[in-house]
Amino acid sequence: MQSTNRIARRWNTTGKSIFSEMTALSKLYNAVNLGQGFPDYYGPTRLLEAISKQVLSCHNQYSPSHGEEPLRREVSYFVESTTGVIYDPDSEITITSGASEALYSAINAFVNPGDKVLVFEPAFDLYYQAIANAGGEAVPVRLHSPDTPVGVRGGGWSIDWSEFDSVAAGGFSLIVFNSPHNPSGKVFSEEEIDRISSKILKNNAIVLSDEVYENLTYDSHNHISLCTIPKIQHLVVRISSAAKTFGFTGLKTGWICAPANLTDAIRIVHQATVFCTSPFTQLGLAEVMSDKNWLESYLNEQKKSYAAKRNYLKSVLERAGYQLSKCEGTFFITANFEGLAGDMSDVLYARQLVETHRVATIPVSVFYKHPPKSLPWIRFAFCKKDETLHTVADLLLNS
Repeated sequence: MQSTNRIARRWNTTGKSIFSEMTALSKLYNAVNLGQGFPDYYGPTRLLEAISKQVLSCHNQYSPSHGEEPLRREVSYFVESTTGVIYDPDSEITITSGASEALYSAINAFVNPGDKVLVFEPAFDLYYQAIANAGGEAVPVRLHSPDTPVGVRGGGWSIDWSEFDSVAAGGFSLIVFNSPHNPSGKVFSEEEIDRISSKILKNNAIVLSDEVYENLTYDSHNHISLCTIPKIQHLVVRISSAAKTFGFTGLKTGWICAPANLTDAIRIVHQATVFCTSPFTQLGLAEVMSDKNWLESYLNEQKKSYAAKRNYLKSVLERAGYQLSKCEGTFFITANFEGLAGDMSDVLYARQLVETHRVATIPVSVFYKHPPKSLPWIRFAFCKKDETLHTVADLLLNS
């Protein structure tokens, strides 16, 4: 008997991830993987030691569904120290199994079938998947690339405000906002945030503010959390992650900060999805975050380290012939390859780069619902050991 595809229709458009494909190609060609955004080195040893201690000493049973109290308290202190906004640990903070689960739970808590959800694209692909699963309609707002007229005028990945106004006029119940922005490396300005916030308020729309790269901004660029904007503060669901903060993507521990009435809804979905997150990870994180001097020093050193890696890879890519967009935040650089490969598609070019130079990247078109016809951009991750980046330099410049 022939097998029948029984997957639910809402998942039919979700195929094999480009991340999986590029990782497989990396292994096949023994390439350096600058595609996925994960460090190839350990984060702080102190955190590993704290978690290891908790594995042997904590209760190791189900945590409270909304998270261990010590970590919720430390998250509250941390957010207050960086934004000035105070969230109540008991009623306004939820610990999740990574930022991905936080995004999924929040979107499914507030999106009804047929609801319009604004997404700035290029965008993290999970946004589209979660919106589709909830039955919503993702409505893209394009960040125009730096090689387009809008991008040239804006000095980088830029919004066409007439397009934004037109899309917003159609109404929306939720907007997904990500700054610092993956994959572009853009940090939204105060002026941009003010204009976006006005439309949010007019539509009384909930804001899903993905701020996992909040600690990674460079030069004179500062991260502005939407929770600090008074006129929309009551609508903001703020998401962040220990994985990006501490450089351990395998921790899969994130948090959501939101007003109590929104938190109540999120916790219903969170409880039904994963129920809780491992207690030893939470308690280990709480221990290291409670040392405020250590945490501040660590985050400052992390930012300096990433800035140096960014500058090094930037110089390598420019010497290799790429045109680069500004990297104002995150640990990604987007590079234009048109001068090297003409009108080749970004997917084909990324595959070819693995085969010819043994360097894996991610084509930017995969971050769109409907990508532009011409998009000669690929994304490089620089959250790697210095030796790894030196190897990439040799592969791109000497092979």
